[in-house]
Amino acid sequence: MSNKPQRLLEKYDLLLDHLDFDYIRRSNNGREVENILKVLRSGEEGYFPQLTAYAEERLKSLRPESKLLRKEQPLATQHTMPEEQWQNITTRLNEWQSMMKAIEEDLRSIQDEVDDPTMPRIRSVPMIDVEQEIRDLSNASQSKYIKYCDYDRWGKFDADTEMLKIDLDEERHREMVRINNQKNSEIPKIVELPPQPKLSQQEKQVIAGKLREKGNDYFRAKEFTEAVEEYDKSLELYRTAACYNNRAIAYIKLERYTEAIADCEQCLKIEPSNLKALLRKAQALTLSDKKREAYQIYCDVLRLEPTNSIALNNTASLRRLLTDLPPPNAVRMSIEEVSNAGSDIDFRQLVRPKRVVKDKLPDSIKRLQNDTITLVRQHAETVAKRDTQEITLSAEAPQRNTPLIEEL
Repeated sequence: MSNKPQRLLEKYDLLLDHLDFDYIRRSNNGREVENILKVLRSGEEGYFPQLTAYAEERLKSLRPESKLLRKEQPLATQHTMPEEQWQNITTRLNEWQSMMKAIEEDLRSIQDEVDDPTMPRIRSVPMIDVEQEIRDLSNASQSKYIKYCDYDRWGKFDADTEMLKIDLDEERHREMVRINNQKNSEIPKIVELPPQPKLSQQEKQVIAGKLREKGNDYFRAKEFTEAVEEYDKSLELYRTAACYNNRAIAYIKLERYTEAIADCEQCLKIEPSNLKALLRKAQALTLSDKKREAYQIYCDVLRLEPTNSIALNNTASLRRLLTDLPPPNAVRMSIEEVSNAGSDIDFRQLVRPKRVVKDKLPDSIKRLQNDTITLVRQHAETVAKRDTQEITLSAEAPQRNTPLIEEL
């Protein structure tokens, strides 16, 4: 039976999704935020300084009296305090010390006067002479050196033994230098590591899935560079459309649009009808100022899902920017050229008429000219006849001498 310690997430009944900015912002339970802060400070699930600082601010608003918000203050020293304050504290301490010494002397004088063996003696702290202690330490450090006037120690001094010790020390030093020089002059040996055991396909899928989940956690914490690194490790073991898709959105957050487009294309090779990959590819194309190509991708999304709101909104906005774009449901017709090389078909027979019809336009123009002349002549004759009739009638009519209207 293993004695493996329990993780803090299991101890406090938390999920990994709870280590998130949005969840901490929505949470109104001070105890739960305290537990989340404990997990973040422990470092079991990773090091997230920004998330930890945000959890502390949230806990400060929910439970200002929490013990987790207490911070240690360094001890005050002469260099960290103002000079006036330090002088004030030093003066008060000296006054207190002198006062305690006076009280102690008074008590000792009273005890000497009473001198009652039945009464216990007054407890006191023995005074330590600091200067004497320093002198003793210096004497202890210099005890190995013989003073010139210490004749007793000089009489016991063995010069041969001391010289032998010096020679041995020099030999040890030379040997150590020789060994170090030999190590530095040697060519470093390249040690080949034993080959790693080959993993089965199922094991690779499991490990790649865990690495992808770790990358997702980094992405939720807005640490996109670390997320891309985890996605790279996952794709090295096992390539999946989901991992390509996740790395593409991480590249978009890092403003690396070329890599994002390449990942979307890899995802579409595995799953051609992946709407997320199409939308993210269109987003990367739009951000990299390739709006016409992005419009075509959004049209492909609408062919797969006509009610997609993201594609509808973006196509409308792109058509407002670029007025010459066709409607999303427009279909481009492809024209194929057919070559007649090597065929025996005579295409002239297809355009040759079955019978030849004579052109009637010249005859019609001549007929129209003749009819016009005839009409003009007839009109002139009728006008002439009308004039002659009017003249004859005027000659035959009697002359009137009286006016039709009398003048008044």
